[in-house]
Amino acid sequence: MTASLLTRYGHRTTELQDHWFGIADEVAAILGADALDRDVANKPPFTEVEILRRSGLLPLTIPTRFGGAGIDWETSFEIVQRIARADNSIGQLLGYHYIFQAFPYIDLDEERGQALADECLSKQWLWSSTGTPQGPQAVGVRTGEGYRVTGKKPFSTGSRVADRIYGRAVLEGGDRLALIIDTASDGVVRHDDWDVLGSRLTATNTIEFRDVFVPDAAVITNLGAHDGDRQPHQVLTTPAFQLLFAHAYLAAAEGAVLAARDYTRTAARPWFHAEVAAATEDPFIQNHYGSFTAKLQSLAAVVDHATAALQWAWDAGDGLSAADRAGVAEQIAAAKITAHEVSLDVTARIFDVTGARAAGSKYGFDRYWRDVRTHTLHDPVAYKYNELGRYFLNGTEPVPSAYR
Repeated sequence: MTASLLTRYGHRTTELQDHWFGIADEVAAILGADALDRDVANKPPFTEVEILRRSGLLPLTIPTRFGGAGIDWETSFEIVQRIARADNSIGQLLGYHYIFQAFPYIDLDEERGQALADECLSKQWLWSSTGTPQGPQAVGVRTGEGYRVTGKKPFSTGSRVADRIYGRAVLEGGDRLALIIDTASDGVVRHDDWDVLGSRLTATNTIEFRDVFVPDAAVITNLGAHDGDRQPHQVLTTPAFQLLFAHAYLAAAEGAVLAARDYTRTAARPWFHAEVAAATEDPFIQNHYGSFTAKLQSLAAVVDHATAALQWAWDAGDGLSAADRAGVAEQIAAAKITAHEVSLDVTARIFDVTGARAAGSKYGFDRYWRDVRTHTLHDPVAYKYNELGRYFLNGTEPVPSAYR
């Protein structure tokens, strides 16, 4: 179930990559065995997080200079994909975690970065977010040697099961603080209200902060009032997330086609007008699989290209220009658009090759479409078309923000 539809001839991996990919495959096999049952049960994925924790996959995006593995984005997203093909929700959780774990080190000095890394390595924390950037933001008020944070945010992916939250709070003057919030702190209320169409085990619940104290030691930095005021290399978080979404959609579509192929080979029947003995010999079914494979190989190539661009920007550090940051962001936007279109199309059309019996709830082929349909609503793709078109036609660079 974890093999990619894209055969990457000539693509060499390191021994370390092979090690982590092997572990990711083992985790995927465990999760894939009962993914449908867990989707139906819709319980917070505490057990699944413990599987990730025991695997050793959680700390991998901690930089090497602080004692971590410091894996690159190609490796981290490949790990996410391998797991997301089997269980897209848990793959998403891991992807969010990798990003939120990696980005604090951009703003931390060596001493504070080392202290954070030491705790992450020893305690295997799972990271999550404070929810959608839309709507009212959490408010921070200075008090003693820290801040009191108050606010309520929906769509906080992973918060129900996370150990730490990469949070933001707005100060009276409009500046925003980046904070590390301990989910065990007094006043942190993690609601259990995520009951939706798909991506059901991402634990994307409402989170509430009721006068939560955050000490100065847990303040990452002052982000200023607008992301556009920051240095280009400091505002790669949004492109990284947009790229994560593309990887998750690709993984869902690949997972759907691989599952459909297994069914076609073992249980599907050819249409009687095809006059063949096996579904695998039905030319109509073969044509569909040819279409699926071509589209997914094309999407994988676009996503790989965008991943290389993000890694290049990440490696550039403070040498990254605003123009180059914009170019990378729009290359990722193109991947996000393509992944949106292809994943929705492919996950819906797998029923054309599995047949009427495969619509039975016991097979769960609908979960792949439900996952991408739910998550592709994260931000309207129409605005991504517009953003990409303005950039291509007029050279209009997106101002760094929550969705650009």
